[in-house]
Amino acid sequence: MDTKQFLEYEWEYGNVEIALHVGKYLYGGLYIEMLCREDGNWETFSDLTKNIPGYVLEENEAYITHDFSDSKLKFIKKHKLGTVMPDYARSGFCTYRKVAFDLKRLAELDPDGVKQFAQEMDIEIK
Repeated sequence: MDTKQFLEYEWEYGNVEIALHVGKYLYGGLYIEMLCREDGNWETFSDLTKNIPGYVLEENEAYITHDFSDSKLKFIKKHKLGTVMPDYARSGFCTYRKVAFDLKRLAELDPDGVKQFAQEMDIEIK
């Protein structure tokens, strides 16, 4: 974990240094967690992605969580993590933007997580 790169996340409450953890949801799908250090320990800052059943996605695609989604979309664009797609998913009272993530870029930030994700999804990252 200490080899991860930090990215600046700007949101309504200031700026935070964030590291990303890439994983897979139980039944497939790209999961990305935002981590920060609190008192020297790694803590979950927020989930970046949301698992929404009933939608078909490519291996590199995910929906962005609803909470502070504008800040998260700016974070994705600023750090070139992926392409914000025009598609939305709806669940309950919320809509969620779809992002096609750049798995090579994510591998720069969390090589072990992306490697494990690729193995579990049986895909090759070129």
